Amino acid sequence: MTTILWLVRYGHVLSGAVWVGGYALLALVVVPLLVRAPSEALGHVAINAVRVLTYAGMATIFFGILLISRTRGFASVLRGEWGAIIIACVLIAIALLGIGDGALRPALRRLVAGGDGTVARRYAVIGFLLTVLAVGLMTRALYARS
Repeated sequence: MTTILWLVRYGHVLSGAVWVGGYALLALVVVPLLVRAPSEALGHVAINAVRVLTYAGMATIFFGILLISRTRGFASVLRGEWGAIIIACVLIAIALLGIGDGALRPALRRLVAGGDGTVARRYAVIGFLLTVLAVGLMTRALYARS
């Protein structure tokens, strides 16, 4: 493995870890805490954290595209088990970006303003479960046939 390929893979895994870990922290700690004991300061941290997750997601996608170009190539995306996994993960990534900025951030804003936390909790958990699914698929992708 070349140094460039290693750096690209490292960037993909590191940004993905931030994405998954951020959703885990939001779903399992921050949002339940906000529901139980509302705090404007923690609410603003959570809202900003979702934006950081969006950037981490974009970095993960960017490094993933570089990784495809440096390994099996884009022609392999449309065939075999590996291609199906990559397509599924791209769809999950797009859904996660939409959930983060399009649903979770507004739900957190409503929660901070004194609203119900059910919607924010639901989107945080859905985001976390989707990231876990993507990690599971990616661990299989390494061994999948093109």
